[in-house]
Amino acid sequence: MAVVAGATAVLGGILWSERVTWRASLDAIPPAGLDPRARPGDVVLVLGFRSSAHGRVNLIQRWRVRIAARTADPETATFVFSGGATRGALSEAALMARFAVERAGIPERNVVLEEESRTTWENIAFSLPFLRDAGSIAVASNTFHARRARRYLATQAPELAARLRRGADYRFGEFLLVKPYLAIYEWRRSRLRPGG
Repeated sequence: MAVVAGATAVLGGILWSERVTWRASLDAIPPAGLDPRARPGDVVLVLGFRSSAHGRVNLIQRWRVRIAARTADPETATFVFSGGATRGALSEAALMARFAVERAGIPERNVVLEEESRTTWENIAFSLPFLRDAGSIAVASNTFHARRARRYLATQAPELAARLRRGADYRFGEFLLVKPYLAIYEWRRSRLRPGG
């Protein structure tokens, strides 16, 4: 009986995290941007993540690059990699961009680097010059982080927020065991920092 109850609780937690993650993937996007299909003039803002101490791309950085690559047509979109050097000599942006070019099929000609930011707020603020001429803007990160970045964009540049579109950050079953952690983390974060 205890095994069944435990399995039911785990399954319930997984299904709950899938639902709240899916809902977050739709949040802070204007109705016209809910269609996730790539479009002309796409700019994908790829948010940085703390690099490993050894200067190698880590699991979360690889995940964000994969999200970026499936969010827009790699041949026609512009990919803005954002993130300064938090560990090692290479910036988060440069490390992720190198992986994107070498392993994710994103042409180097379509890559732009923003290498000064150290927070999500700065990712947006320092990337604004690269977003001004975008036909549409998608954010590539895990779902809750992407939602937070979209909200920051709406605060910093409301005129650009109207061009936001849904990224390909949510896939049912992807990172199945990580999603409950991310959902709880974001829930706790929103309680500690309302509006942030």
